[in-house]
Amino acid sequence: MKKKIAIVAGGDSGEYGISIKSGGVVRNTIDPEKFEAFLIQIKGKDWYYEKDGQKYQINKNDFSLNFENETIRFDAVFCAIHGTPGENGKLPAYFEMLSIPCTSSDSITSALTFNKNFCNRVVASWGVNVANSLQFYNDGTATQQKILASLTLPLFVKPNCGGSSVGMSKVNNAEELDAAIKIAFAEDSQILIEEYVPGRELTCGVLQSKNQMTVFPVVEVVSKKEFFDYEAKYNPALSEEIIPAPIPTNLEIKIKETSAFLYKKLNCKGVVRFDYIYSAKNRKLFFLEVNTVPGLTTESIVPKMAREMGISLQELFTLLIEDAIWRMEKN
Repeated sequence: MKKKIAIVAGGDSGEYGISIKSGGVVRNTIDPEKFEAFLIQIKGKDWYYEKDGQKYQINKNDFSLNFENETIRFDAVFCAIHGTPGENGKLPAYFEMLSIPCTSSDSITSALTFNKNFCNRVVASWGVNVANSLQFYNDGTATQQKILASLTLPLFVKPNCGGSSVGMSKVNNAEELDAAIKIAFAEDSQILIEEYVPGRELTCGVLQSKNQMTVFPVVEVVSKKEFFDYEAKYNPALSEEIIPAPIPTNLEIKIKETSAFLYKKLNCKGVVRFDYIYSAKNRKLFFLEVNTVPGLTTESIVPKMAREMGISLQELFTLLIEDAIWRMEKN
């Protein structure tokens, strides 16, 4: 009998549109011989399945769906929500309480990694380089004087909890700080201000399925804009993603080993992507962030990494779903 899979997409952040695209890719690509897929759209309190223009609401008490005179109970959830509530731990915690298998990392890992400041502090404690930074709440304390007393321009100003570079700005001079802070606070009640580390942007995906870890090829991201912002991420004309990255073997090994190390230490699950900057000036690798629900659109990096390894999207999705079910059964 086919497993009934809920693909959750949407969410309540600036990544809503990308999440809907990712969810659609999963729905259209998932193996129809093994799974019966339902795309569940989530926006605030509105959780629904739509077919032929009609909405069927999800019963949030048990995450069931009344559809065509049948109560559907899902065998697993495929999380395609980037940002809140999918990537920050809220939905994973909900599914944990209901004992429904989910393809993403658990609630604790998701909450920690989604908070860039907290994650950086933990990663740094394990000996991995991170950029100098300051975190601020939206309480008026993020002043030019305080920032420039501790950090050196240029700076990146970004929401502390967010993704796809939504609300992120590069600041080259003090006069640009206030506007960048305002943009970041429009997306989140906390912001992170980091020193700019010049170098090559490199990223590496890691997949674990039934305790078998796969480290994907390292990718170099070359943006045609000043940095790899939201527009460059999803407009192929504005960036180039080189697979595999043209880097020395020792650096490739370092990135893959660091990614596998952080995957285990952070207790990640499913497929995640680690982003880095390599500074040739001081020959150091700097951790940027970890994406526990990476994009799955045709323009996204993880699907390209998988293809480079000979793993089709359908195979990737099957691995993720089967791993989620296996983890729940094992526990």
